Amino acid sequence: MVQTRRSKQAAQLHVSASYCWCAYITALVAITAAALVLEPTPSLQGRPLLRGLIADAVATCIVYAFSLFADNSSIYDPYWCVLPLWLMAYWRHEASSDSARGLLVMNLIWAWAIRFFVGYPWEGWTTGLTHEDWRYADLRKKLGKGYWPFSLSSLHLTPTLLVFGALAPAGAVVLQEQAPQLNHGDAIACAVTVAFLVLEAVSDETLRRHRAQGFKTTCVAGPWAWSRHPNYVGECGFWSGIYLFVWAAGVREPLYAAGPVALWLFFRFASAPLMEARSRARRSDHDAVSPSAVLVPVPFLSRKASSGSGKRRKKKHDNFGGLNPRKDWNRKQILAGVNWPGAG
Repeated sequence: MVQTRRSKQAAQLHVSASYCWCAYITALVAITAAALVLEPTPSLQGRPLLRGLIADAVATCIVYAFSLFADNSSIYDPYWCVLPLWLMAYWRHEASSDSARGLLVMNLIWAWAIRFFVGYPWEGWTTGLTHEDWRYADLRKKLGKGYWPFSLSSLHLTPTLLVFGALAPAGAVVLQEQAPQLNHGDAIACAVTVAFLVLEAVSDETLRRHRAQGFKTTCVAGPWAWSRHPNYVGECGFWSGIYLFVWAAGVREPLYAAGPVALWLFFRFASAPLMEARSRARRSDHDAVSPSAVLVPVPFLSRKASSGSGKRRKKKHDNFGGLNPRKDWNRKQILAGVNWPGAG
């Protein structure tokens, strides 16, 4: 999903790139050393999923300590992409053997993570942080001294638990002993997972181009014409596809479904309303042109985005004062992947 613009009222304390790297190196080294050196207690033996959850929580608390010391919760921002890769490596280390299904799932999760790392690189890795996410800045104003306890529970641990719940089915597949051969269920799971990964990528790229062309209005192009948050649909659908691999593997533990379900509920009733409120405050056309579906459109019932605003935008941005937009559109913008306005 596209990273949101930072609030002008966000924290101004600079956090260097070296500090951000130090936070994640410390967390990863600590849980790796613990996993390799410490002997599991009797209650944890034979339970690699639970040990992974404990390591995940410990790493979260270490990153939180760095966030607290720097007074910037945005240090946690890339965590939800970093730790799943560590957990998959840890579970593969704990598995008795590799399976084709497990390797397929691992590759899909790597593709999901790389898309974010390459497509939307976190500035903390390179230039450091000078601001804090606008949502955190707004919460600071509302909560005052209670902000940092809230940050631990809701801005650090809650996302960690949500992502772990969605990732647990992948862990179950990797750890499965005597895994059955690949079957039609794996083909369906792979197709669903890839389709939603593509949907998320297309949604993010459509929004990026919309902003790059200077539009200040609500994006209703591509997937945004059918859903107000198609990137959220892509994210939730991706993890739902990962869950389908559990069924393909013959595992019928209903608890594994809790993670994807919780993710859908979180995006629908927490993230989406928050973004809706911000969009209404910043864009006067939001309610008038947006599609009716918050997440998944319902055939024959959901209303598609209004085309009227799009026509006005096209007329406004196709007016080049006599210039030919196809000939004079800046070559640098074309190379950067920004199409001329109105191109099909």
